[in-house]
Amino acid sequence: MKPLALACLTLLAGAAHALDSKNPFLADSHWPISHHDSNASDTSSIAGPTNALQLGAPSYVSTSLINITLAASPRYPDGSQVYWGSSSTGVYKLATRSGKLVKLAELSKPGSLSVENPTNGAYTLVDLENVFFTVKGTQILAYTDQTRGNAASPIVLLRSLSLPTKISLKSDDSVVGLNLTWDGRLAFVTKYGVVGVVDRTLTTVSSLSLGGGENVSNSISTDASGGIYVVTAKHMHRVQWTGSAVTLDPSSGAWTAAYNTGSNSAGGGRLGAGSGSTPTVMGEGSQQFIVITDGATVNNLVLFWKDAIPADWQPLAPGKDRRIAAELPVNFGDPKRAATYSEQSVVVNGYGAAVVSNDYRNVSLISGSTGYPMIDQLLNGAIALSSGLPLHQPWGVQKFQWNPGTRKLASAWVNNDVSCPNAIPTVSSSAGMFYCVGARFGQWTIEGLDWNNGQSRFRKYVGMLPRYNSFYAATEIAADGGILYGSFNGVVYLPRR
Repeated sequence: MKPLALACLTLLAGAAHALDSKNPFLADSHWPISHHDSNASDTSSIAGPTNALQLGAPSYVSTSLINITLAASPRYPDGSQVYWGSSSTGVYKLATRSGKLVKLAELSKPGSLSVENPTNGAYTLVDLENVFFTVKGTQILAYTDQTRGNAASPIVLLRSLSLPTKISLKSDDSVVGLNLTWDGRLAFVTKYGVVGVVDRTLTTVSSLSLGGGENVSNSISTDASGGIYVVTAKHMHRVQWTGSAVTLDPSSGAWTAAYNTGSNSAGGGRLGAGSGSTPTVMGEGSQQFIVITDGATVNNLVLFWKDAIPADWQPLAPGKDRRIAAELPVNFGDPKRAATYSEQSVVVNGYGAAVVSNDYRNVSLISGSTGYPMIDQLLNGAIALSSGLPLHQPWGVQKFQWNPGTRKLASAWVNNDVSCPNAIPTVSSSAGMFYCVGARFGQWTIEGLDWNNGQSRFRKYVGMLPRYNSFYAATEIAADGGILYGSFNGVVYLPRR
């Protein structure tokens, strides 16, 4: 490792690591990456709305299919800001003007559309130099403004990298997750479990394979000490970035832990087997964790010790991996519930973590895996499109709280009167609010819950049309404190009044 890189990593690792800490190589903006930050917390410090009257009428811009994240740029010289977006077919820039959403530019991605890998290109980021990174197949793509410093400029493909076959890529592999290491390099994971790090000029790649059957359907998180967190259909992994190479060597800090992956596979709204959540970093000091929901028939919220396991820590039960710090059923307050499932990532604020239900009802005819990826994903799309209808929509939000004094996890509250059919939720730490794109009486809504007690604070009706369907997208808090989210075929913005 080069001395400067080692010094930077050591300095960052020695700092108290909290969820609000900022990866210095991400754009200096309020939402520069999928799941808000490199820790994947989905929590913003911007004060979001506390009642429906604070949100204006929805503004919609058409793009293409699948718009999971809007990545906010740094401020331009004139003070303006754009949202970079990636759809199934292209990239685009949007801006807010007088309470309306406007499209500034768009550009098609190279290559043809593949519906077999719906998360390909879903996870994106924009760096401190206003370079937007996304993917297409096994290509990593870097875009920027044709005229630097001009928000209205056309978009250009700055550079691209096709991952070499020598890193053991299968012919139908594709990049799924994307993040930044805290020394400024891109970290990625592919569908078949190839984990790698490449510099942002897309020239030098270090990679490894997690092994057969380690399929991936979620993104990744990173931390200031070089950890890259990958959940597969078999294990929860910490792959370690040393500053010069990725490794699974425990002496470098890497680890692999078993979790309850269940027997379910893709289909029925699931994008893949095992966990349906991107690993999220939680906590501070010696009590830091990686948080996921597992693949059990009744999902569990699972916390793994992120760094060294306390010397006095005992396994939760015989046969459980000692790295598991907590495991509680996500049963939405019903201990007799036969099955629960969440395909959305866990939103984390402090030592609190919330999960939404994705138990779609009355979908048995189009549920389950057919064994054909293209058919499974088309059926998933049909479920997501109908998930806001009363016949099919799921109900429930549950929050859990870790107590650092007792080192125990407990259910904090349950609200079964709220439905968040398919959107990734978010939290405003300053407003003490939880938000999701919800549904009620066949209309899409913005749901606002009190983060501390789970009580519904407001509901804003958005509309019935498919263009308001969040379709697996993130609920984001906009720069003005409004709400922004991707939809089935576009982007929706509700300004803050």
